[in-house]
Amino acid sequence: MTSQFERLNSQLSHLDRTLICTLLALLGCAHGCGEKDDEPLAGNPMNDASVGDGDGDGDGDSGGDGDGDAAAQLALSADMANRTLSIVDIDKLREGSTRADALIDTIDLSAYSPGPMSLAISPDGKTAVVSISAGFLTLVGAPITAGDDKLLIVDIESRAVTGEVEVGSGPMGIVVTPNNKRALVGLFGQSYFADVDLEAKTFTEVATGAAYNEEFAIDDTGEVGVMTYGPAGDVRTFLVSDPASMLGMTPGISGDAAGVAFFPGTKTAYLMQAPTPLTGNVGGHDLIDVTNPAVPVASDNVRIEMHPTTYPVTAVPARGTVAFPQVVAGELSVVEMKLEGGAAVEAQRVLVGASGMFAYGIGAANDGRVLVADPGAHTISVVDLEAGTAFSVAWEGELYGPTEIKVIPTP
Repeated sequence: MTSQFERLNSQLSHLDRTLICTLLALLGCAHGCGEKDDEPLAGNPMNDASVGDGDGDGDGDSGGDGDGDAAAQLALSADMANRTLSIVDIDKLREGSTRADALIDTIDLSAYSPGPMSLAISPDGKTAVVSISAGFLTLVGAPITAGDDKLLIVDIESRAVTGEVEVGSGPMGIVVTPNNKRALVGLFGQSYFADVDLEAKTFTEVATGAAYNEEFAIDDTGEVGVMTYGPAGDVRTFLVSDPASMLGMTPGISGDAAGVAFFPGTKTAYLMQAPTPLTGNVGGHDLIDVTNPAVPVASDNVRIEMHPTTYPVTAVPARGTVAFPQVVAGELSVVEMKLEGGAAVEAQRVLVGASGMFAYGIGAANDGRVLVADPGAHTISVVDLEAGTAFSVAWEGELYGPTEIKVIPTP
């Protein structure tokens, strides 16, 4: 085929050679003009490396740090009293940067009071489930008031609220099931938690027998769930496929059950016990073994007098550990814990800096970094557990928030 075009090129030499060469190139026959294989035809946009390259430097991205949007790790923050959700590129959160430097987009929730408190993201990265509630935050001095007590379903791609569900008083911690179809929501002011059908936008009450239903975790198999509840430090266990089964409980644990997370790849959950001056509960932790979910076993009961302020905890799959923020004398640190010999052992403690008294939200990135939302300080802190370093980023809001941040999964 090439030789035929070469003869045509010779016979029509009186025509504009540039036009002929362009036609030959579009047919994939650049040899008709004598170019070498590695020399693209001048002026042919199909061979121009800047086409589809937002900054024209030939690397295929739109500029910035050169990583390209396809490789970006995005996260979603709940900005509470500022009444927005922020989508950010966490690789652009750097020391000295601000929220604006990493901001991809915002989702306006100004119609909802007091704003987004907690959130969870479906494993497919498509849906955010957001609690509009004060939860218990007014009890720890948060400058907000009780509001709508709603659950919002948000489509992340379209940046739109696609549903509202009136689940009851004080929606708090949320987890989305592995099949992306349901969300389980703790309710601080009810004696049940909500099992929400995300497509139908309806829910079923799952009775727990006590109020203060707060946080959830699901093990890596997706089979067993744990919910923290009540003022006595206990948890309930259930089958994710049938939450109403309520298989087991851990009666008699002292404390105030708060955040919970499974050590990656195990049936052992790290249960945070928050210090609670109102009830005299002493902070610390327990381990909960759900190998037999009908009979969960509590162990490693650690309580520390004058324990620092703690609440949330997250699994860090990249490191096989869990991590949580704690505040001591106005200074925020992140503590990483590993499972060793049937006990939770401190792996490291990374100092972050000044805190606003209480850090409610924490999430883990794919590479082992953790992100901490400190609403009183109006910051998101980025902690590199591998390097043992940390810095905080101003979230550019004068009002209380952000309260939560989660990495958007990229299946």
